[in-house]
Amino acid sequence: MKQTMLAVTRETYGGPDVMCLSRVDRPIPKADQVLVEVEATSVNPFDWHQLTGRPWLVRLPALFKPSVRILGADIAGTVVAVGDQIQDFKPGEAVFGDINFGAFAQFAIAQPHMLARRPDGVTVEDAGVVGIAGLTALQAVRDWGRVQAGEKVLINGASGGVGAYAVQIAIAFGAEVTGVCSAANTALVRRLGADRVIDYKSTDFATEQVRYDVVIDLVANRGPRAIGRILADNGRWVLVALNIPRFLVSSLFGRWLLGGSNKTTTFKIAEIRQDDLATLARMLAEGQIRSVIDRSFSLEDVPKAMSYLATKRAKGKVAIRLE
Repeated sequence: MKQTMLAVTRETYGGPDVMCLSRVDRPIPKADQVLVEVEATSVNPFDWHQLTGRPWLVRLPALFKPSVRILGADIAGTVVAVGDQIQDFKPGEAVFGDINFGAFAQFAIAQPHMLARRPDGVTVEDAGVVGIAGLTALQAVRDWGRVQAGEKVLINGASGGVGAYAVQIAIAFGAEVTGVCSAANTALVRRLGADRVIDYKSTDFATEQVRYDVVIDLVANRGPRAIGRILADNGRWVLVALNIPRFLVSSLFGRWLLGGSNKTTTFKIAEIRQDDLATLARMLAEGQIRSVIDRSFSLEDVPKAMSYLATKRAKGKVAIRLE
């Protein structure tokens, strides 16, 4: 007889109202898979795009009806079973990671490279929200922005899920960090360690005389010409926000519009890497970064969490905690 579990499912594209709590079959791990009992997860813009099917590019694998019933990418919990080929993990170990889909449930399947061990002293909720946002922030700062000690870094959208981690990671790399956010969030960004904080409603960062070595852009509310004016020679614009028109213009004309062949623009999506998850685990354990959690919801309230995410008012992350 099959075992069952509770999960938040959807059958069609749409808003949070198409999601519901359902009883479904508990997944069984294949030879190369790990089964995790989910203790914490979070909601991300990635989940929102998958839920709504917007922008339309996300529908390419399944144009009219989604192929994935259970969303949820971030995960933290305990290994309960492993496939015959798995040697890296064993039942009873505390893990966290980014599994793309399936975390809005009591149990979820993961590939081993999508998981890392959760260190002692790191709470399950802190680990459960770090996956997508932490990987994106780490790779944006270290790999795409190539941030070096002493460089000036501006983070546009510093109080959001990715932004809060990016501020802390850039500081850990020795950068001088300026955060851009709303007035309501300036105190938070200062507590995260930013050297300067700009309220975007009172000051247009793109008109400043300061020149930045790296602009990590999580909002994409300024075009290449505006960003080019605040970039130093050899400056790097890291465009993280999913803004298709901005991405196309920047890809085709970025160097010219930025105002110099030595200024570059980069648009990438984070890769799930076990080594990077381990790096985030170490930084959490050592206190170099912390997870900023705006509020927590239960599994049955995932639709409410998604609605709150859509307001774009969350400070840091919105967590889901399973009892």
